[in-house]
Amino acid sequence: MPGPEPPVVNGLQIDQSLDFQRRFERVQTVAWRLLALLPVAAVAGLFGGGLFSQVTAGGAGLTVSYDRFGRMSVDTELRVTVKRGRSPVAVSISRGFLDGYEVSEVRPQPEHVTAHAGRVIFAFAALPRASVAFTVQPKGVGSRSGTVTIAGSRPVQVHQFVYP
Repeated sequence: MPGPEPPVVNGLQIDQSLDFQRRFERVQTVAWRLLALLPVAAVAGLFGGGLFSQVTAGGAGLTVSYDRFGRMSVDTELRVTVKRGRSPVAVSISRGFLDGYEVSEVRPQPEHVTAHAGRVIFAFAALPRASVAFTVQPKGVGSRSGTVTIAGSRPVQVHQFVYP
């Protein structure tokens, strides 16, 4: 036994679902827009190595350069440049930020490292007008933020988002 006859549209007998076609067109439009945004996001640095991926923050005595976006299990560098200060220079990084990373290398080597409840202090011998590179690897996915300071300067805020 055959089913019902399809409706007649503009003189043609067509089986169509206009509601489905409208929904599918909306989904298709959203998908095309998302696909168009992917290259823009890549150039901007969302996936690393783009125009806006590197951040430099700081003031008169201290600047901190780092990647805005990090990858899980991939080394990233936090470069601290001390513009002024007396030797020895103590670079202090907030514990909340540093706990989210595994520190694999510090160049140059600090004279000593002191851990306090809220921060970790790295003391360097002759550092004024030089820089320190902290090579770190994220331990987890998500947003990380903290501060980097030296004596006599204002704290520099550091924010990084880590992808899987």
